[in-house]
Amino acid sequence: MHEQSPLSTPKTINQLPSLPQVLIKILDAIHGEAADFQQLADIIRQDPAVASKLIQVASSSYYGRSQNCSTIERALMLLGTDTVKTIIITTAIKHFFNHFSQQHTQFLKQFWRRSLITANFAQALATLTRYSAPEEAYLCGLLTDVGQLILLTEFNEDYLQVVNLSPPDYRLLEEEQKHFHYNHCNVAADLIDSWNISTFMGDAVRYHHEELEQIQDAQHLVKIIYLSSLLGNSSDINDNSLTASHELFGLNEALTREIHGRILSDVENMAGSLNIDLSEQLHTEQQAHQDLAKRLGELSELSQLNQTLWQVQSHEALEQTIGRALLLTFGIQQCVLLEYQTEQNRLVGLNDGESSPAFNIAVQAGRSLSSEALLNQSIQHSVTSTAKLSVIDKQLIRLCLAEHILCLPLIHGEQTLGVLVLGINPKQLPALQQRFGQLLSLGQEIAASLHRLNATNATINDDTQQQKLQNNILEVIHEASNPLSIIRNYLELLRVDLGSQHSANNNLNLIKDEIDRVGKILLRLKDPSDNNDDSITDINKIISDTAQIFINSSCVSKQIDLKLHLDQTLQPAKVNSAYLKQILTNLIKNACEALSSGQQITLRSNANVDSNGRSYISIIISDNGPGIPTEVKEQLFLPQQSTKGSKHSGLGLSIVKKLVDEMDGIISCRSQQPATDSESSGTEFHLLLPK
Repeated sequence: MHEQSPLSTPKTINQLPSLPQVLIKILDAIHGEAADFQQLADIIRQDPAVASKLIQVASSSYYGRSQNCSTIERALMLLGTDTVKTIIITTAIKHFFNHFSQQHTQFLKQFWRRSLITANFAQALATLTRYSAPEEAYLCGLLTDVGQLILLTEFNEDYLQVVNLSPPDYRLLEEEQKHFHYNHCNVAADLIDSWNISTFMGDAVRYHHEELEQIQDAQHLVKIIYLSSLLGNSSDINDNSLTASHELFGLNEALTREIHGRILSDVENMAGSLNIDLSEQLHTEQQAHQDLAKRLGELSELSQLNQTLWQVQSHEALEQTIGRALLLTFGIQQCVLLEYQTEQNRLVGLNDGESSPAFNIAVQAGRSLSSEALLNQSIQHSVTSTAKLSVIDKQLIRLCLAEHILCLPLIHGEQTLGVLVLGINPKQLPALQQRFGQLLSLGQEIAASLHRLNATNATINDDTQQQKLQNNILEVIHEASNPLSIIRNYLELLRVDLGSQHSANNNLNLIKDEIDRVGKILLRLKDPSDNNDDSITDINKIISDTAQIFINSSCVSKQIDLKLHLDQTLQPAKVNSAYLKQILTNLIKNACEALSSGQQITLRSNANVDSNGRSYISIIISDNGPGIPTEVKEQLFLPQQSTKGSKHSGLGLSIVKKLVDEMDGIISCRSQQPATDSESSGTEFHLLLPK
């Protein structure tokens, strides 16, 4: 049992060094709002230090770990782009202020190369040998030697001396234990174990320098990492690697050499794409350090500008802020902001805040540089343009007091909200071209502020329209209440005239109840939140009363039979009676309209139905009518155009679904149209209300 390493702390992990070339690539990927998730994941997969930091944070208790975070993609999903940006920028700043020696830098390059080879081997072997989680194998391979980075961070030059004196793996482990009391295998394994993501990942890293005979019966991932590390530690395949490849997985020499050659080539190409010189040349590292400083400076400028942009409260203030930022950051003295009007498909620019637009530019290909910038979502300029400039281009050049213009698209998410026209001269263009990435990021920040301002204005307009709508609703409620009150009064007079013993009194009571229900529905328009009527309700009585209304009206006129099969053991329950009446009314009314003479509607209630371990009251409305067409069933509870004619809104079932949802109930429909005359048909709505 080894002694638990105290080196794998969050503080130590945060200080792990990365190659500046990789950090620059990641900073470019997260530059601005439109960071591509997969692009970001692919680049982070190339750096053990950054990957360690992300997994460390994603596995912390702060994120309430309920599932293992054993892949970089999973960590990115948990953390979100903003947190990842913070981690990367912090890493870049720390790297910038650490002045590494040439020996230190060369160690990092070789470590990076070995980690990438091991990770790619691990993923290839996992796929080849049918391991269930190739991405987990890749991450494990990437972090196999991260213990060396931790020891380097902790002991610096002392550790480099030990590495240089101990080339073989077994000697390195012995010297690490002798000088620092820990070896890099245990340090890395302790780190992985502290994340609680996978027992076998820690084991695979802990035992990757054991003897082959001790590994042969180990768990699958342990064997994958052992062979991947063996193959990743050498530029050429030796007998030990070939023996292990055959003993562990039965791979022959030809296949092993083919995989080895392909992965070495991929890593060399990757190094070339990142401008990583794997030789001992120092000038490339100095250039990378300067490039990293430049990226950090650009990010700092953008961060400050973003804070200023989010403080503006009007379009005029936005233009003034943009003007100052362009002057201070790029030396550009004049600009024009053109906003895209989607409905008109035009770019519009206001003149000094006046209501009439000074510019109204059609967005069509070939019409203007600003139009091209918007359509292509790319920077356009007139300096090297071969096309003849339109009059609007010339006008914008004159307005900007410049020799040429550069048109910057303002992109927010997938939308282009406008174009920023900058006045430039030919001598400025080369320097600006080197900063096109920063310019596009600036355009994204401006677009985000423009989106916020437009949303704020839309909210204000919506509030005004909402108030007008509310006033109209109050007027309708007031006007509708008058005839309802008159009808109610006439019913009372009719009841007096007929006398208390007349048989029509039951029907009069039902009509009075329905008028009262209409009044409550109207009042819900006035205050939608005032809909709590969860009193103790006799559900069977509501079903009977609602059915009686149709028995005495629609069913009589269409000669439809309406039958009741009510569970007499059903006790009164806490149910919104108004909602239930409205649901039943809509469903019975729909059935009556669909049926022909002689057909039948049946209403059933059941006091106790179990569904998914919960008890419900069941109400079933069924008929033996023609059934519901397939195309209608697919969107049954959605608002749609009614198939019953112009006098019907098509909203009935969508209202039913909304009311059932508000009652925390469940509604389902089964309907069948007969293919032949011998087949049965009909529709059944099944309503479950919680007890």
